[in-house]
Amino acid sequence: MTAMKPLPSFDAADIARAVSMEQAIEALRTGFRDRPVHLERVSHPAAGGDLLIMPAADDRTAGIKLLMVQPANALHGQPVIQGTYVLFDAVAGAPLALLDGTALTSLRTPAASAIATAVLARTDARTLGIIGSGPQAQAHVDAIRIVRPNIAEVVLASRTAANARSAAASVAASLVGTAATIRTGVYADAAVCDIVCTLTRSTEPIIDASMVRRGTHVNAVGSYRTDMRELAADLVGESTVVVDDEQAARAEAGDLTQAVDEGRWSWDRLGGDLVDLCSGHVARRSAEQITVFKSVGLAFEDLVIARLVARAMNLL
Repeated sequence: MTAMKPLPSFDAADIARAVSMEQAIEALRTGFRDRPVHLERVSHPAAGGDLLIMPAADDRTAGIKLLMVQPANALHGQPVIQGTYVLFDAVAGAPLALLDGTALTSLRTPAASAIATAVLARTDARTLGIIGSGPQAQAHVDAIRIVRPNIAEVVLASRTAANARSAAASVAASLVGTAATIRTGVYADAAVCDIVCTLTRSTEPIIDASMVRRGTHVNAVGSYRTDMRELAADLVGESTVVVDDEQAARAEAGDLTQAVDEGRWSWDRLGGDLVDLCSGHVARRSAEQITVFKSVGLAFEDLVIARLVARAMNLL
């Protein structure tokens, strides 16, 4: 029996060198125009956290991401989300590479938010509010500024002032040489910005309709279970809502399923999905419209980014 050769393995630094945020945004935009097939994510409780199993495939490649989400790690200064990705040549049936799953998530999630922001946020948006202080905070600032380069102020808010200051220091380093400023505040300070990104694992609403101005665009990214929510039902009810995928949102988006249960929103009001956004079938209708992009994260997005890495490494 011939021994299997060790698979090439790419860590977060390798992935960052191989794929830029601009490339990730464009690759996802192209991928969703092709109307990908959504494969359902499986989530299992594990030791107070969640084990997430996310498969995806097309006619050339396949892959699976395995993630552990362990909230208790935040108390010890350890990453809350850790995982790995296995990429396959689907035609040959052979594994091609192992990739850092967290690094893929840190690219594809903000890239999807940037696609939605490019379509739904006002073109004159100047302020960006970030609620949450994990790795997605920095990544979302980078991604949103690509599609709205005139952002002049970033407001960072977190559960604790210390976490907000830590995230602000990281973001400030990326803004050196630009005219943009950064400050910290409470949730309400971030919520009045032109563009708001919620990046928490909250089980209770952290912003409601009274905190958001007319014309705001919200990327609600943090919650991925029906018992989690970041947006109050009244905000959902007053907004035009677009999702990454309706099937996934119906199964996992607590922001929406709880708004339905509370009688403040219904699925027949859904404004579209990422396919619609990337195909030009959805657009902002007025300067006063509040828009929401509710993302639960799709395995197809990981496959797109993993393919980019593989091509950069001459594996495809």
